[in-house]
Amino acid sequence: MKLVPGHSLRARLLAFLLAAIFLAALVQGAIAYRGALVQTDEIFDHLLQRTAESLGSGNPLFSTGPEGGLLDDPAARDLIIQIWTPDGVRLFRSTPKLVLPDRVVLGFSTVQADGATYRMYSMEAPLQIIQVAQDVRVRTGTARTLALRTIWPIAAMAPLLMLVVWWVISVSLGPVDRARRQVASRQADDLSPVGEAGLPDEVRPLVHELNLLLGRVRQAFDAQKQFVGDAAHELRSPLAALKLQLQSLRRAEDDATRQVAVARLAAGIDRATRLVEQLLSLARQEAHEPALATLDLANVVRTALADILPQAHARGVDIGMEGATSARVAGQDEALVLLVRNLLENAVKYAPESGRVDIRLSAGPQGVTLDVDDDGPGIPLVERGRVFDRFYRAQAADTPGSGLGLAIVKAIADRHHATIELLDSPLGGLRARVRFPVAP
Repeated sequence: MKLVPGHSLRARLLAFLLAAIFLAALVQGAIAYRGALVQTDEIFDHLLQRTAESLGSGNPLFSTGPEGGLLDDPAARDLIIQIWTPDGVRLFRSTPKLVLPDRVVLGFSTVQADGATYRMYSMEAPLQIIQVAQDVRVRTGTARTLALRTIWPIAAMAPLLMLVVWWVISVSLGPVDRARRQVASRQADDLSPVGEAGLPDEVRPLVHELNLLLGRVRQAFDAQKQFVGDAAHELRSPLAALKLQLQSLRRAEDDATRQVAVARLAAGIDRATRLVEQLLSLARQEAHEPALATLDLANVVRTALADILPQAHARGVDIGMEGATSARVAGQDEALVLLVRNLLENAVKYAPESGRVDIRLSAGPQGVTLDVDDDGPGIPLVERGRVFDRFYRAQAADTPGSGLGLAIVKAIADRHHATIELLDSPLGGLRARVRFPVAP
């Protein structure tokens, strides 16, 4: 996996975390270093004060017995001591070559002497003034040594912590890299789900949505292949019939025979056109999820009824609508119009001449129900489960058709989470009932 800043999650995590560790170590080291310097200054200041107070108490400078003197302490060997009388006469000087200023400022002060800076503590004792000083360079060097000893564990731990962070990120992103390799190694027609096992919670929803998308694409491809197979199978007979009818037209010897052949050819073309339209409608409904919106099913029924009225009038079928004048459902307008139109077309087609078709719409707390009744021959009970299969036509049906109407209705109903059932009609024929869930 390439570490491309701004694009690679691993690179960004490593860059941010390693930079944070480095800055934290730098700040912590600076704080520790500064703290060590301050504490060292306090320790040395305390040493100056303690030495002056000891001298004021009469303790010897050098060893005079088993307890030792002040300057026998290694920490006090760099100290410069001067003792003065109250009237300005110097009684003692520990360093002959260096003379501290005789201007006495009681307490702590910083003085310059022989081009160097000294930290000095002065105190007044009975009959004498005691000055204890130390070269600032000595205490600074000692302080830096102690400070470096304080921060070196931090400097040593920072790279180790960076390695641990790099290892943890690499291991944590391992499942993501594995999923990437799994997708990259696939063939173009492999639409199986990507494994979600072991993926981080932040990545699993993305892979889950990808699997849902692959499922929809697979469903679309399957519908496309099914459509191609269905079209190749079902168009063979109509096209062959059109060819025969065209040959009959060519062989017609008089106008009467020619008119009959033309009528048969026109009817064959209409049937082929209707078959192609139904195949395309079925393919669209099976390949796409409709974008659902709240709409009035009564308006949908009126639109479909207006489309089917010419066909009903041509056969003298009395068609009417009753029940609720408004029924809200969640659906896609064009698809629902197609559903209702196919139900009405079947009812009008199978109703007898001057027959009757009733449409009833009812709305209640359980949802919306659409009933379409006709007084035709109906469908035997044993065949009602099969008529929703594509290209299946009831054995008792003697009306031309492709067997796709109810398959289209079933596909649309499924995509609207509706149910459809075929019942006995009070008119003596068939009742097609569609139940829609309550609109959100």
